[in-house]
Amino acid sequence: MSENLVHTVCTDGFEMEYAQFGNGPRPLVVIPGLAIKSVMKSADALQVPYKAFTTNYTLYFFDRRKNVAPGYSVEDMARDQALVLQALGISDAALYGVSQGGMVAQHIAANYPELVWKLVLGCSTSKAEPQQLKVIGEWTRKAREHDGTGLVSAFIRDCFSASFAARYGKALQAMYKDVSAEEMDRFAIFSEACDFVDTRDVIEKIKCPTLVLAASDDRVVTPEASQKIVDRLKAAGTPHEFQMYEGYGHAAFDELKDFKTRILEFLSVT
Repeated sequence: MSENLVHTVCTDGFEMEYAQFGNGPRPLVVIPGLAIKSVMKSADALQVPYKAFTTNYTLYFFDRRKNVAPGYSVEDMARDQALVLQALGISDAALYGVSQGGMVAQHIAANYPELVWKLVLGCSTSKAEPQQLKVIGEWTRKAREHDGTGLVSAFIRDCFSASFAARYGKALQAMYKDVSAEEMDRFAIFSEACDFVDTRDVIEKIKCPTLVLAASDDRVVTPEASQKIVDRLKAAGTPHEFQMYEGYGHAAFDELKDFKTRILEFLSVT
């Protein structure tokens, strides 16, 4: 982990880590999804896949706040994230939320419109589908039982396509090796919050241009969840674009290069 890349912001009685790189004039804020280990531990690796963004954007990748307690909700995450952005002086940003990060981003775009210029939602949802409750519920259970091996195996199986897991399985296992009890307890708090997400009314307040990206074989939040977001954006008259990637699973945002290309194209249109 690069000390020059990762920083800590303190505001309203809590701390949050973030990675920052790029030299562009507009901020691009990325809110990751659930992670067994903090993305800050592999912050250096973020620079390569996002290299194309660094000329026009300064990128900020955020972790969740430190010291969370059971019952910490998606709405709480959005409030804390907004407070951090305000503390850093970030506004009128391109906001990209992945999976649970997309749930958080919906609340931010709706309730703090001054912070968001354009919104991108990657493989996210507005309300937990039965499939999501089943899959993420298994992750939560294994995390609470401190079954690190089972948690990692289920996470890889459910998020990545079979071909990707076969090719990079060993590397993924190595990335998540030695998961601590503390990390699993923290993961369980965040994963349980997904069960109670409900942004259906929130979406109606989103007015900024929004890009929704989904994957046809998403076994976590399901592709139908993204379609429901699009339907509500359309009903609200919110300018939006939608793309479904055929043959990819939940982690299409990591597996598919075109995912980021499509985001860059959307942000480039004035």
